[in-house]
Amino acid sequence: IALAMAMVQVLLTDDLIDRDYIREQTDLPFLVRMDNDRFLRESDIVTTSAVDGGKSRDNLFYVWDEMTGDRAVAPGTGAPPPPPGSPVPVIPAGTLALGDLRPALEGAWTVTTLQGPVQVTTVFELVKRRAADFTPEEASALCGVHPDNIRQAARIFGQAKPAMIFTGYRMCKRLQGDLLQRAFMLLLSLTGNLGKAGGGFQLENLGSTDSQIGFMLAGLPPTLRVATLARWDYVHSDGKGLNEKIYGKAVAEKVDRYFQESVRSGAWPDYAATPWKMGIFAGSNTANWRSGGGRWRETTMAKLDTIVTMAPDMGITALYSDYVLPIAHHYERQDYMLEARTPYVQVLDAAVPPLGESMDDWHALNRLAAAIAERARVRGIAPIADSFFGQPVPRDFTRYHDLFTMGGQIKDTKDVIQFLIDKDPGVPKVSFDEMRSKGLMRNDDTDRVIYGPKAPYGSVMLRGVERLEPYPTLTGRQQFYVDHPWFLEEDEQLPRHKDPMKIDGYPLQMLMGHLRHGIHTMWADDALLLSLRRGEPDIYVNPADAKKRGVADGDLIRIFNSMGSFVAMAHITSSMQPGMIYMYHGWDPLLFRGGRQNFSAVVASSALIKPTALVSGYGHITYRALAFEPNSTFQDFTCDFERYVEAKVSS
Repeated sequence: IALAMAMVQVLLTDDLIDRDYIREQTDLPFLVRMDNDRFLRESDIVTTSAVDGGKSRDNLFYVWDEMTGDRAVAPGTGAPPPPPGSPVPVIPAGTLALGDLRPALEGAWTVTTLQGPVQVTTVFELVKRRAADFTPEEASALCGVHPDNIRQAARIFGQAKPAMIFTGYRMCKRLQGDLLQRAFMLLLSLTGNLGKAGGGFQLENLGSTDSQIGFMLAGLPPTLRVATLARWDYVHSDGKGLNEKIYGKAVAEKVDRYFQESVRSGAWPDYAATPWKMGIFAGSNTANWRSGGGRWRETTMAKLDTIVTMAPDMGITALYSDYVLPIAHHYERQDYMLEARTPYVQVLDAAVPPLGESMDDWHALNRLAAAIAERARVRGIAPIADSFFGQPVPRDFTRYHDLFTMGGQIKDTKDVIQFLIDKDPGVPKVSFDEMRSKGLMRNDDTDRVIYGPKAPYGSVMLRGVERLEPYPTLTGRQQFYVDHPWFLEEDEQLPRHKDPMKIDGYPLQMLMGHLRHGIHTMWADDALLLSLRRGEPDIYVNPADAKKRGVADGDLIRIFNSMGSFVAMAHITSSMQPGMIYMYHGWDPLLFRGGRQNFSAVVASSALIKPTALVSGYGHITYRALAFEPNSTFQDFTCDFERYVEAKVSS
């Protein structure tokens, strides 16, 4: 984060920014009150809205117009926010077009409010002040990159047209990962690169949900029961107790105070109110990769009365299970695949029939739904009261199989795929058999680097940059300033560097990467990928750190902290900085020596939840399943290692 903010500082100092883009697309021209650090809102100025004559709005914002020398309403603001928990984000209204407005980026002025005269400035001015704290010299002390190299990188980035930051989800696994993403996007917006062909922030382009919605609305809609892993585990694995043990009482009480307030407010689900008796695990070796997995298996999973696992292999989750349903591998099934980094749609056909009693997921779930419906009829279970986004609905278990198959329309996996083809926008409207015969088919509106609105993917950036439609945020802009009280308390209203958490007495920062053939077991037997590793779990360590501990390359070492320990092979490499060790996660505990404990035995950060990740009711920053939730943290802890000698077993 320090490196990114230092690059921001250089861009601002050298004036390598796109001011017209900033004025039109971002919240950087928006006025902020200097007395309380909050946006200047219509509700600060008047009691009756100038928009519709109703109550003045908290989400209608202002800029300072250089043409008139007065405040002016920022175009495209004032859209009504969705209710907390709604699956629908902010629905923007109006346009970003400035017309005759010329929003000022720099300066300070006095405006008359209901409370009297108030000094205001712009978000841009506050960004300048924030960036001034991160000069290349100061950033260098934090990240190790020479100041001259930081300046050179920033200048190359600022002059490149277009410029892109291509990244993955690893930053999301850090406690401060949101600040890093915000800093990256600030770099891109200052230089006018977000939403431009060949530029932008390339993480993932989400597909359309039209086909899923079509299935949901074909009958009685199912309730979307999606639990945030970080919050679920915090409740069921005594997160407060873990934080106090590892990070101390002050950290534990702070996290818990915000957590409990988020639940008391009613904005977030109360997972503590729902006992967990049975777990069905499908499509995920959950007991393997979970943050703090060893502790989670002991405190949560072991308490379940019944565990069912649907899996293609016998990993640690299956080992804990009462029932294991064998699932077909990807080459034993028909499937449908969209990958946003390519303009194609692909259907997969079974190369060989499923082995033994295994079957694909749909057929397994189909049999479960039929069995549930049959048992409900035999037992005479009456419909139960439930809700769908706040609306009461009855749940009739005897109809589960009928709903799952859309009244018998869906008879096998091929029918599911055909339904998706028919309902997904932008996908060629052909039969499954025709698509199967061609292998790959190009999606609609994908001739450009940025896919068009008819493609089967989201197009928020396209609509904002090219059509000047407001963004689905509180401000209707690419929003960098967040003035929610909890963000202000944490000094996170703008991106900034924050040091990673450490555990007293353990000097080495452990980082983790995404092992493609560990997390995704469909690749676990791929010969090429297998050639990239040493045949058993290994961990990368710095030569100086290894020498200090008497460890040679290939030795077994015990990695430990106050959370626990595990054993792995030392992979000594100068690519690791001193004080840092690195391991790819995904290795199943069954593959480890010394007690079947994997990396998760030392991942002490599973209960760390940022207060800002628990905010709700702030426009786009509000609880929505699969949209805004705290993430599991795999990075913010320290540990140590020592040479490990396996105990000899006497004959």
